[in-house]
Amino acid sequence: MREAGPADAPPVVLIHGLGGSSLGEWYRVGPRLSERRRVILVDHRSHGLSPLATDRYEVEDVADEIAAILDRLGVGSADVVGYSMGGAIAQALAARHPGLVRRLVLIATFAAFPHRRRRLLSVGALLTRAWERLTGLGTPEVRTGYLLRVGAVEPRHARWLWQETHRRNPDAGYEATMATVRFDSLDWVGRLDLPTLVVVPTRDMLVPAEWQLELASRIPGAKTVQVEGAHHEVVWTHPDLILSELDSFLA
Repeated sequence: MREAGPADAPPVVLIHGLGGSSLGEWYRVGPRLSERRRVILVDHRSHGLSPLATDRYEVEDVADEIAAILDRLGVGSADVVGYSMGGAIAQALAARHPGLVRRLVLIATFAAFPHRRRRLLSVGALLTRAWERLTGLGTPEVRTGYLLRVGAVEPRHARWLWQETHRRNPDAGYEATMATVRFDSLDWVGRLDLPTLVVVPTRDMLVPAEWQLELASRIPGAKTVQVEGAHHEVVWTHPDLILSELDSFLA
């Protein structure tokens, strides 16, 4: 867990995605947001600075852990921003601890993976775990290489990014992936009763825009912002737009 910004400013919690870290994914948004907000950056289970977990767990377990962190910090309520897997965690946090979440922002995320995609991802997770066990290489190298290739991260930050996203334990990475694949809020996300903003990158290759728009349609009164031409890495490539939407929605 990391903090930045004035301690007496309104708190906002930033929750990162699968295979990343709070600093690695929010480094273009968090520092600027902390100029006017108390920013709480959480490395959730098996990511960043948090302990690796090699046993099975669910997204809801992670949401409860974040609630416990906020309780320990003395945060009575906060605005919560979740990206990708972090968006699933943010939904669960809002549902399980409704008094804790004041406003909700969901970026490049989903209510559930279609069943066919779940099967494919489960097989992919098994193969990735086997490859990482065998070679010691995997997610950090692929993730870093992709973000550098598309210009989402500057080349001078390559080593830092690799270190921030490095998962040393293939079993921990597998369990995090499977927790994401199993997540399903379709039956209850429509009961969330709080201001919600859904940010949709229209060319997202990991979470198709139609999944994200379906999520938005299920939340009563949700505001939807589509980022034309943006891919899944929108928090890296469009920080000005993300900050502008956060400032407007959380004001």
